[in-house]
Amino acid sequence: MTTLENSILQEYKESLPRQQILSQSDKIKAKILFSLLPLLNWLFPKGNVQRFEKSAKFYLGLIDIDDNDCNPQQKPRMFLYLDLTSKPWYEPCDYEGLKFISDTIEKGAKDIKNEWLNNRSNKHNLVSRFVGSDYYPHLKEDDWGEFMLWDAGKFTKAARSLFPKTVKIVSKLESFMIPFGQVVFLVLKPGVALPPHYDPSNIDITCQLGLIIPENCGIRVGSETRNWTEDKTLFFDHSFEHEVWNKSDKERVVLVFDFYHSELTKLEKVLLWIFGKVFVGY
Repeated sequence: MTTLENSILQEYKESLPRQQILSQSDKIKAKILFSLLPLLNWLFPKGNVQRFEKSAKFYLGLIDIDDNDCNPQQKPRMFLYLDLTSKPWYEPCDYEGLKFISDTIEKGAKDIKNEWLNNRSNKHNLVSRFVGSDYYPHLKEDDWGEFMLWDAGKFTKAARSLFPKTVKIVSKLESFMIPFGQVVFLVLKPGVALPPHYDPSNIDITCQLGLIIPENCGIRVGSETRNWTEDKTLFFDHSFEHEVWNKSDKERVVLVFDFYHSELTKLEKVLLWIFGKVFVGY
């Protein structure tokens, strides 16, 4: 790693929430958690407990990491999980789980799109929960809007009511989904661009299904730019710098999913859920 990369990495580490001083309550919780890990490691030797322990201690500011422990281009804003494969883009063939996810979503893509179009034409408020200006002050109201289907580990009432076929399709993928992640329609208005940014964590791989894709729309992750194709999936790691644009005169619509990184074990997923609830605030 070069001197510049070392400097960038150090600046990134200093920006993380781990620099905050632990409260006495959090210290007690951490002590209890870490005292249980040796037993879990003994019971589940292939569960990668050591990887979780290292990552959790780094997040809490209890240990530092070497420069070789992470990719200097990968900068999740909140939680960096160590020793996972890290690259900007993934292909369905990279992991068996991604192949199953891609096949399932693309098989149901036409039903998903038809439900979106039907509800949109019926004037349902499909961008009700979020406006882009909440994150980027230069954006106007609803320049970047969403309709959430999955919240706090379950489908919303509105999703079940308005998008029953979509919910049925996505339900087949629940074992891959992060309880505190998202399943959401994202609408990018004409002429809108989202500036380069990083998302909170690298424990997930983002999947986007192209639904309404005009010309002159694109997404850059890392140094590579790609375009959506209607009824097809894209997989990427949103802890790498990424940006999105719609230079057309029509809305761009995608359905977005957060799935656990394919290398995480079942035990790691359980530990991450507990850790997220207790320390991260998911």
